[in-house]
Amino acid sequence: MLMPASQPSGVKWVEALRASVRPIITYAFFILFATVKTAALFKLLNQGVGITDGLIAVWDAETQALFAAVMSFWFGQRALAKFRSNP
Repeated sequence: MLMPASQPSGVKWVEALRASVRPIITYAFFILFATVKTAALFKLLNQGVGITDGLIAVWDAETQALFAAVMSFWFGQRALAKFRSNP
């Protein structure tokens, strides 16, 4: 019989595995993202683009929006919760 995900299993290693899934996926995607952006920058530098122009090209509007969304998700929720708890 499978237990719903919201109920604790009582097994420590299962609980640890459940708690680690989202952080591990987050770290894996961040590493992938950073690798792709770094590879793109190196490709531009090898094509003769200067470092400043390369960084501007890699840090485009879509990347800025994604960065803002991630920062808001991870840190904005805490700030809003703290703000709401103080009258």
